[in-house]
Amino acid sequence: MRRMPTGAKIERAAYGASAAALAVLPSLHSVPADLTALAISGGSTWWLYQRAKNSDFRRTLRSAQRLLGPITGGAVYAASALAPGHAWWEMGLAAAWGLGMSAALPVTRSNWTPPNAPDVVYPPGFPGLVMRLWDASEIAPDTRLENIEQTLGPDCPDFVCDVVAPAGKAVARLSDTDIAAAFGVPTDSITLTEKNGHGPGRMLLTVSPTRQHSGSIEDVWEQRVARPGGAAPGSRITAVKTFPAQGDLPARGMVLAEVDPGEVIRVNPAQLCSAFGVREEELRLVVEARGSEALVTLYESAPLKGARRATRELLTLDAYGRYTLGTAHDGSDAKVSMQSASGTLHGFLVGVTGSGKTVALALMCAAWALAGLTNWVTSARPDAQMSAVGRHVDRQGAGAVFTWWMLRAAIALMDIRGQINAEVGHDFSAHSPYPGLIIVLDEFNSLVGDDLLGDEIAEMTDVLAREGRKFGIGVNFAGQSLNLTKIGGAASLRDQVQGGIGVVLRISDASGGIAARQATGGLAGDVELAAIPDRFNAFTSLADRMNGTVTDQAPGETTQGVGHIVTGSAAIMMRTLYVHLPKDGSPDGLGEIFPEDGSISVLTDREIEALTALGLWHDWTAQPPTGKESEDDSDSGDFSGGEIGSFTPPPAPKPKKRTVKDQVLGVVDRPMTAKEVRGLVDAASGTVRNALSDLVADGLLIQPDHGVYAPASYTVTASSGDSDGIGDSGGETKLPDGVTSELLLMAAELVLTSRFASQSMIQRKLRIGFALSGAVVDALQARGLVGPADGSKAREVLVPVGAEDDALRELAADLAPTHA
Repeated sequence: MRRMPTGAKIERAAYGASAAALAVLPSLHSVPADLTALAISGGSTWWLYQRAKNSDFRRTLRSAQRLLGPITGGAVYAASALAPGHAWWEMGLAAAWGLGMSAALPVTRSNWTPPNAPDVVYPPGFPGLVMRLWDASEIAPDTRLENIEQTLGPDCPDFVCDVVAPAGKAVARLSDTDIAAAFGVPTDSITLTEKNGHGPGRMLLTVSPTRQHSGSIEDVWEQRVARPGGAAPGSRITAVKTFPAQGDLPARGMVLAEVDPGEVIRVNPAQLCSAFGVREEELRLVVEARGSEALVTLYESAPLKGARRATRELLTLDAYGRYTLGTAHDGSDAKVSMQSASGTLHGFLVGVTGSGKTVALALMCAAWALAGLTNWVTSARPDAQMSAVGRHVDRQGAGAVFTWWMLRAAIALMDIRGQINAEVGHDFSAHSPYPGLIIVLDEFNSLVGDDLLGDEIAEMTDVLAREGRKFGIGVNFAGQSLNLTKIGGAASLRDQVQGGIGVVLRISDASGGIAARQATGGLAGDVELAAIPDRFNAFTSLADRMNGTVTDQAPGETTQGVGHIVTGSAAIMMRTLYVHLPKDGSPDGLGEIFPEDGSISVLTDREIEALTALGLWHDWTAQPPTGKESEDDSDSGDFSGGEIGSFTPPPAPKPKKRTVKDQVLGVVDRPMTAKEVRGLVDAASGTVRNALSDLVADGLLIQPDHGVYAPASYTVTASSGDSDGIGDSGGETKLPDGVTSELLLMAAELVLTSRFASQSMIQRKLRIGFALSGAVVDALQARGLVGPADGSKAREVLVPVGAEDDALRELAADLAPTHA
């Protein structure tokens, strides 16, 4: 129960004194007393009348409650003054008035409940405690707390909540000192700010005593971050700043750190989140590392929950040749350069299904169109949303056949533009008489994996990527992941892409680090990318899972469009702009971002005429020529006009390329182990293993024993395997004592996926003895997966990035005989 406030006690005493005055003063007929009573009662009545005219009913009723005493007291005074003499009932009337006003005290003071009022029912646990402390402090009696949430876990008193005023009122100005006194925390741990999307009637209160007083930021950094094995080993803080909330941008703190000159700072985002006591999936902590410096930003809440609508103005190039693709985590424009630092139009876009890749690709196509560039788009399979984009670009299609013709035309276009360059005296630039051409290869891995045309698609893509800059032709790779080994790897492409277009959206449920390098085919370099979950803050704590607590939290908001812009060795977290791309056939919003007049940038007449003469300008759906057509067959097109760009079309049937399968069939003339075959075939081990498996499935080879392959015509006899020694494991490296095939496979997968071959790491992850983990590492070295020991350092992983799956399949096959 609540005690009577001091103000209520004073008001009750005033009623008693007024009752005594009303019993005596009216009978004296004193003019000063009459005037005073008239002024008090009449003034109160007039003020209430004005209030009723200019305010709503709720405020008028509140004013009438507070003025009940003066108005009724004036009526009692008038009745006693008008009565002749000094009647007995005058004293009784005055006494009755005093008792009535004392009894009506809760009405006249509407923000106080009388002592006999029932207790307020608070929710259980931490929220109820916070609400009870707030009400007991009475610093803002007419407010309440809502949405109370602990920020650092159940063991820390840090929390955020909403302070809500009555309808139509603003939250009163509250000092940090009063709020701190209410909860018993230091004053500098209190923050009261406006809440995004709400007026002054709802404020955001942050109470963070643990974060503010767990030691100075320098001490925390040294103890948890800069220590050996920490999130940023060897680093030190050079500057710290804090910023209040602004508009949709939450309050944030920023830390600038560096390592010694000559070193490159390495920051592990997951470890850094743990050091600061935040959950990685909240997306509240952002790391930007460049050279020897790193900027760490910690927000009070996720800064990228809102997506900005795309406009032509945002997608139009600025004075530096950049357009805005999204909003950076700090609220600034996330800009992308149209050209790379080396002047190419190349780039890449990676994101899994549901990450917003199609929307990002539509934005890029619109920016290219606004810049006057011609755009050709292809993908592995037809897609309704990309077909909608296709209505605004020059050419768009799907499938390996369409892609083959498209690349074939682009190769020929280089030769045509080479002639134009010679005439104007310079390579492609803004002053060239033809537009730049950007080719988008969506789902690139599937396109180059096509059985019939994949190799030629890869070969032509390689030519365009290496030589397209002089002719204004750029290649943009897109997909859920990129594997560029078929076009010679990523080294040269990475140099050309850096400083240009590089966008990595959500690439897996736990993206970042090694996964980012693998998903981008090496184009993202060594940039460490923070993990992007599929939803904001959608989680259940491990403590709740252990206790079997069922949370009624709704799933968090989608992170579609959240990712990173990668430029050189730096990455900026951002969220792409939003454009409506429906999945139900309703009208899209693409017309709002592509050129307003609906124009589409196309090739010049000269280029189209030249491609038509070469038989390359058609719907790109006919099967590519095989080279076996009759010379008189006019439908085959004119492919005998000499070289086309850097890719020479054969005037005669092109000799069939000798595949790995052909090589394997050529060497397997008797029962042979996989190891023997790999020694005779010039190809990667995993590729040979896949070829062997495919040939067995096709019936061209047989397996007389585990790991043994023979021609299909070979007859298996009871003695053949014994006489030749085929099938025993004598040729394979024997496993050390205690190391099983299953244990070695698990260790190999752990090392190859993490790219970290440490004996202690294997011991911890697989929960085995240290000596046994050393034997496991030695077994991995014996099979060529890791390098030799170098003191206490982790061993070098010898398997190239992107070849992990092949290496694991190879190891599993080599270990198969040990199961027999």
